[in-house]
Amino acid sequence: MQGSKRKKLIKKVATIFIVVLLLLTFFSNTIMNYSLPEVATEPVSSGTVSSKVRGQGTVETNSENDVTVSGSRKVKEVKVAAGDEVKKGDVLFTFEEGENTELDEAEKNLENLELSYAKSLLKLGPDYTDDNIGIKDAKEDLQKAIDAQEKAVKNNKDLKAAKKALDQTKKDIDATQTKINDLQSRVDAYTEVGDYDTINSQLADDEKALKRLKEDLAIAKENGEDTLQLDRDIEDREAAIDKEKKLLETLKSSKSVSDELKTAKATLDSLTKTQEAQEAKVTELSAAGTLEDAKTTVSEKKKALEALVRALDKRKEEDALAAKSEAMDNEAAVKEIDDQKEKLDKLKKSDDLTEVKASEDGVVAEVTAKEGDTVTPDAPLAKLQLKDSGYIVKATITKAQSKLIRVGDEAKIENIWDDSVSSTVKNISVDTENPNQNMIVTFEVKGDVSVGQTLAFSVGEKKNRYDAVVPNNAIREDSKGKFVLVLKVKGTPLGNRYTVKRADVEVQASDDSSSGVTGGVYEYDDVITNSSKPLENGMQVRLVQ
Repeated sequence: MQGSKRKKLIKKVATIFIVVLLLLTFFSNTIMNYSLPEVATEPVSSGTVSSKVRGQGTVETNSENDVTVSGSRKVKEVKVAAGDEVKKGDVLFTFEEGENTELDEAEKNLENLELSYAKSLLKLGPDYTDDNIGIKDAKEDLQKAIDAQEKAVKNNKDLKAAKKALDQTKKDIDATQTKINDLQSRVDAYTEVGDYDTINSQLADDEKALKRLKEDLAIAKENGEDTLQLDRDIEDREAAIDKEKKLLETLKSSKSVSDELKTAKATLDSLTKTQEAQEAKVTELSAAGTLEDAKTTVSEKKKALEALVRALDKRKEEDALAAKSEAMDNEAAVKEIDDQKEKLDKLKKSDDLTEVKASEDGVVAEVTAKEGDTVTPDAPLAKLQLKDSGYIVKATITKAQSKLIRVGDEAKIENIWDDSVSSTVKNISVDTENPNQNMIVTFEVKGDVSVGQTLAFSVGEKKNRYDAVVPNNAIREDSKGKFVLVLKVKGTPLGNRYTVKRADVEVQASDDSSSGVTGGVYEYDDVITNSSKPLENGMQVRLVQ
């Protein structure tokens, strides 16, 4: 029973806690919503926008003249101020009398110019003597190299023939030496047999002895004596004689071999001398240099000659250009001298100048000199806007707007209701101070207007269709460019949550109420047109009730 009561108590406490939590959450969201910036929105739609371009500027004359003076002068009195209208001949400035330093300087400049011109005429013409001598020597060197090459060709041919003859002589010497060695061996062999005269004498003695033995044999036979020993002696003697005859025949051949050996040795001596002469000739021809070396020398000499010729041609070309340049410089110097003389004449005529007058009718746009100033030659003392040149107005527009107008378009002047005053677009140029964003449009104005008057213009009435058209008061601008704030909606259990998102845009055309834009905004987006507090990207907001 007690546990049941405890459970009921816990349920009541939990219920009360949840209710309180929900109430606090609801009231906190409500309190926070009331603290958020309140915004008003309008939807983005597609539609048409008139491409009217508006701008305003100050009337000025179509051309300006700088008021200058020749020579250095000290301003005595300034007769005009900015905005004054002057007539032709009106005195603008007066000067104190004094020395004109520019006149002295102009005379010195003229003297210097004439001296420089006179010196330029004294320059010598180009001298190519050394170049021509160098080319002549190079040609001679080339010819010598060509002659040496031709000689090398002949020497090369003679060297090949001499080497061939030397090789043949060496072969002949080797063959002759081999023959001598063979003959010498044969002669040595015959020498071992014996002496020809000795054997021939022995043969004569043996033949005489044989004859006596035969006579003795005949006598012995007649006497009936025993002949056995005589027969043996005769046989032995005949055998000896036969051997001696054979030896003599052999020694007769030895004599011819000896003669041949002598001839071969003589031939070897002659071939050896020939070899020595041929080797000396080969050495001499080899020392004369190779044909390849001669060809290389010819190539080098030819390149050296061609380089000298090219260098001379280039120098002549450069000298010709220099001569043309000098001629042009001289022509310019003559003109500069003439101009300086003319300037000097003007300075002499205006040496007593004590005042400066207006050259045309106009309005003084600016005065840069004041009393007591020392002005330099041709430095502007003032700017004079010429009335007869007509009037112009310059206005700044965006680059996108500049695409909607053309030179020659008629412009409506919205703050003048005089039909005699008209305007057209004369020129469209880049704004040098903000070239990435803006353009300068120059309007030519005709009619009764005055310098310094402010005019407002509108140009173009064409209507074009755009996918995104927003109210003009939704377009904002900062240092990054133009943008709109888009309202983003996110559903939550406690209701919708609204936040702001920046969308960069480029304005294509605008009329009095709307603008056609391109960029990060699309049809049916809601853009913020008004807010109770300053807004930032991502900030939470609430809608106007």
